[in-house]
Amino acid sequence: MGQVLTIPHRRRLGMCPVNGVRDLVQWRSGRDWSNEFLWGLGQGGGFAYLRFNSADPPRQVYTGIATPRQHRYLAELLKADFTETENRAFTFSWGKAREAVDAGTPPVLGPLDMFHLHFYEDIYHKRHIPIHYLLLVGYDDEKAYVHDTGNEDVQGISLSELRLAWDVNVPGLGKRNRLAILDVPQDLPPTDLLIRKSIADECQTMLHPHVSMVGIPAMKKVAREIPRWPEELGEDTAAKCLRQVREYLNSPPDLEGNHLTAGRDLYIAFLQEAGALAGLDFSEAIGRLRESIAAIPELAEAIRRNNLEKAATCFDHIADVEAEAYTELSKIVGVTGPTVAG
Repeated sequence: MGQVLTIPHRRRLGMCPVNGVRDLVQWRSGRDWSNEFLWGLGQGGGFAYLRFNSADPPRQVYTGIATPRQHRYLAELLKADFTETENRAFTFSWGKAREAVDAGTPPVLGPLDMFHLHFYEDIYHKRHIPIHYLLLVGYDDEKAYVHDTGNEDVQGISLSELRLAWDVNVPGLGKRNRLAILDVPQDLPPTDLLIRKSIADECQTMLHPHVSMVGIPAMKKVAREIPRWPEELGEDTAAKCLRQVREYLNSPPDLEGNHLTAGRDLYIAFLQEAGALAGLDFSEAIGRLRESIAAIPELAEAIRRNNLEKAATCFDHIADVEAEAYTELSKIVGVTGPTVAG
């Protein structure tokens, strides 16, 4: 027994957290937005600096990463009912996932370890990358059927492999056997209003965050503190922290990657599409974000060479130009102060 739902799908590598939500939006509302648009609409492109001595590593920097917070934010923005389940036994979560498919609200599964996903041949049983998300569109007694952001067709995963892939705990991305259900309504708010609200919220997060671990203040904090990491944490621990920073300067995250944009290219793509849809001119802000992107390879190289004073200077520069970008965006969408009305 089981079933497979027929849902529209757009392939786009590197967009797994929002790819399934994009497909759900088109299926329920008919709005055929790009993955980049959903990623930006869902608050992609931000910055976070986590300082927890009990964490591994104890200093972590996240730039432009799409995370489960996008599921929660998009659900609120789109006025979609939202349910999240995690850290339960496989049998429990798999039962909830099947119930969601039967109810016509297919869930997003993840994070998943790509080591166990056979349709990624270069990774399958070679590299553990526990950051992937899929949209479950069907099931039977032996397999889960999913939409994957890197493949055009529906993919089947044996339940034995899904059990292994789903058994991960990744700080900031989710705990084992996590699923998120977004019951996207057929009648969404007007697109231009969604754009203005999303950008206004992003401007607040970047310019006037409620906590110092995110946005421009967090960048400035990293710039002040990164030169002291070796003395403060020890050489080996500092090196581990620096590897994490380099990894997440790539979009998607990859320590060996050479796509050093920190997700700013994706936010630019969102702004270009959003500007056309809403009749707004974001060209000046886009120019500032391009200046930010241009500094990221220099930052990555400074970290690779352990030139932490140079890295601090790069972080400071990126913070300054991105502050200019978000200040410009806030003016365009009508944000006049340090808070944004919900």
